[in-house]
Amino acid sequence: MNMKTMETIHSHVTNVFPSNVKSVKEADVIVFGVPYDSTVDFIPGTRFGPRVIRESANFIEPFDIESGKNLLDYVKIMDIGDLEPVRGDSKMTVWRVKDQVHQILRKKKFSLMLGGEHLISLGAVKALPKRVRIISLDAHYDLKEVWEGSEYTHNTWLRRACESIGPENICLIGVRSGDEFEHEYAKEKKMLVNPQEKELKKFVSGKRTYLSIDMDVFDPSIAPGVGTPEPGGLNYRDVLDYLKTICNNSKVIGFDVTEVRPLSENRITGVLAAKIIFKILYYTMDRQYSVSGTLV
Repeated sequence: MNMKTMETIHSHVTNVFPSNVKSVKEADVIVFGVPYDSTVDFIPGTRFGPRVIRESANFIEPFDIESGKNLLDYVKIMDIGDLEPVRGDSKMTVWRVKDQVHQILRKKKFSLMLGGEHLISLGAVKALPKRVRIISLDAHYDLKEVWEGSEYTHNTWLRRACESIGPENICLIGVRSGDEFEHEYAKEKKMLVNPQEKELKKFVSGKRTYLSIDMDVFDPSIAPGVGTPEPGGLNYRDVLDYLKTICNNSKVIGFDVTEVRPLSENRITGVLAAKIIFKILYYTMDRQYSVSGTLV
């Protein structure tokens, strides 16, 4: 192959989230993955979630028919790769995530984390500024005190988050599974669980928010590739309605998507996760951009 022929070849990389800048300094959105699933107790494989989401995102059009805009035309995105977890130490993995998200926010960038099991979201929460509202879209409470002898697992992470930032700053959407102790804890702490639109709007209005999306919030009929599927979940339009309410009434400073796992040749869960990511970026960035084209 001669040099002239080589110059006409264009690479198509599918193992990187769609990006259009090559430096952190240029970027508005910083994407990173956390391939971790060491505390999963049902169906393993969510450590491959970041890869599945990235591959799916590369086969979804960045043009959004609803808004009439191409995301990559006005939002600068950079994928910095995967954070190395500590496979035998869930607490240390959480602290590594905390440090990564803290660095991103300190540079005044928007953080997008790809999981991985839901425990990693605790690291992001610990890195957030004070008085940020957390909205967790999940089929499960994840409010267990301890699970299998550990305080740091995929189903205790939100309990630790409550202890860190206060249950009054946390809202749960899509919950339909949990034990009686989690249920009572949520009631005792007067947590906002499965709110009506007016309640959710009031909760986020004028606040900075962080979104944590466990893909099992969706019904397993449309998202079967998750770590802990639970019948009776939300559909795509339900979730979009919630996201619009949150993004239109608050300043989202970051979010994560977790619990995606490979499912043989069925790629629908990864595609759904990638689509949800694109929609959140459309809703959030469109609102947060000023006329001059810079984030406000």
